[in-house]
Amino acid sequence: MKGVQVDLIINRRDNIINLCEIKFSINPFIINKKYAGELRNKIGTFKAETGTRKSVFLTMLTTYGVKQNIFSTGLFQNETKMDDLFIGIGFQV
Repeated sequence: MKGVQVDLIINRRDNIINLCEIKFSINPFIINKKYAGELRNKIGTFKAETGTRKSVFLTMLTTYGVKQNIFSTGLFQNETKMDDLFIGIGFQV
């Protein structure tokens, strides 16, 4: 089985695991067909290798968000932009 790289894992107490994919781009990040397949494979491989019974949610963390298209629609349960991380601390990106 081919291994996968996970950027960040958040193992929550409510029986959900967030697999976080972190991407830097100077524009909204674009998901193409190949990359969407790789992300789906990442979730499947993670579930198979860990044997988790928890729900696994894919979360995208990007600089300027994900450009909506046919490959990105319904792929993520959560999307966070870089600005979301700095709201309330007096720092604008």
